[in-house]
Order: sequence, then structure tokens, then C-alpha cells
Amino acid sequence: MKHCTGDRSTFSLTPRLEFLVTVIALFSLGCNGEDDSNGLFHFDVSNEFVTQGSDVSYGIARAYLDTEFQWTSVHMNLNDGVVGDSLVTSCGNWSYEVNPNSTVEIWFPDAFVDDGIYHFSDQADDNDFQILIKRDLSFGPTFSGSFQLTENSLQQQVVVARGFTEFDTDQPFEVTQATIQIQNIRSEESTIRFVLELANEDCITGSFQGAFEPFRRIEIEGDCD
Repeated sequence: MKHCTGDRSTFSLTPRLEFLVTVIALFSLGCNGEDDSNGLFHFDVSNEFVTQGSDVSYGIARAYLDTEFQWTSVHMNLNDGVVGDSLVTSCGNWSYEVNPNSTVEIWFPDAFVDDGIYHFSDQADDNDFQILIKRDLSFGPTFSGSFQLTENSLQQQVVVARGFTEFDTDQPFEVTQATIQIQNIRSEESTIRFVLELANEDCITGSFQGAFEPFRRIEIEGDCD
């Protein structure tokens, strides 16, 4: 990564460290449990994510893991709400038990996720993961005249970062480089830490520590009339 560091208060690496991290990003694509990305994950962000240089953070106090997600092999949902054992979306309605204010969703193409380092680049044809971060979510009912259509639709959101392979909308929040570190994924004290660089050169750092709760995310498509 060109600009991101683990330090919450600074943006730039020394030229030598910048070169080393760039080499790691280019030549270490894929999972490598021995790679610590040159101290990239040494930051003081816990159960939250933050844009470097900002004093405002957004909570992600809970983590959910779906190993049978219908669109990809593994789906992680880090948020500050309560999902329950399943998260269903149908015709705009969501089944959160407690609606989140912020979410970090990560999709992995592999059949399972193990401890290690994972990479994303907007220049790569294949990536270890794809990611979407949102904040300031608000939910509520929707109506058609006096008739209520949904009880709990997503009404507002702010996209913080979006990184999908071969899908770039040329927006400032598109992810150019990202790295994730996962440790002790099968324990009660799992850790996931992530560092992202965006097209506008903002850097996002975040982490969660605790137990990943199993859940199923179910997207229902059909006639919503």
C-alpha cells in the first residue's frame, strides 16, 4: 500500500518502507500466515473502523460468519447490530433483530477461510476477497399511500469503501488496495484486522476481536408486487 500505515495519526510511510510494502502487495498475493505486511496491522483501532486522520470511529462490535452463503463460499458480516441465526432480505425488508448503524461485509471465494493474510487490488483479475463498508445506516417502514409495504427497509446509508473485482464505478470510495489479517479464526478470541486504501487516497483501518457467530444470510428474489 502506498499511503496507509498502522498508525492512526499519520498517513505516509518512509520511502524505504513504502517500497517494501508495495513489494509485499505485488508479490505476496494470496494467503500467507507468516506475512505481517511490515507492521501494517499495528494500530490501536478495536471493534471499530476509522478513516486515518479522523477522530470519528464506527463500531463493529459483533461478527458473523456464513460458510454457505448463496452467492459466495464464505461471507463475513461485522456490525454493531444483532443479526441472530439468520439474516433474510426480501423485497427490501431486512430481518435484523437490532438494526446496525455500520457494517463491514467481506466475501471470500474459497470454500473456507483460515488464519493468514489476504489481499485485494483493483488491478488484479482475481482477489482473495471483496469488501463493502457502510456507515450511518437507517431503517424503517415503507408505504404506498396508506398501505405498509415493509417493516424494516434500509432507507439511508453512506458507502465508506467498496472493493469488488472487475467492478469499479469510478467513485472516490472504490478500494485500490486492501489487506486483511485473520488470527485464531476458530477460537473465542478471533481477530480480524483490515487496512484499505481508497481511490481518493483515504485510508481505512479497522479490527474486530471476539467470537465469530454462525449465521445464514438469505437473499430472496421474486415477485415483490
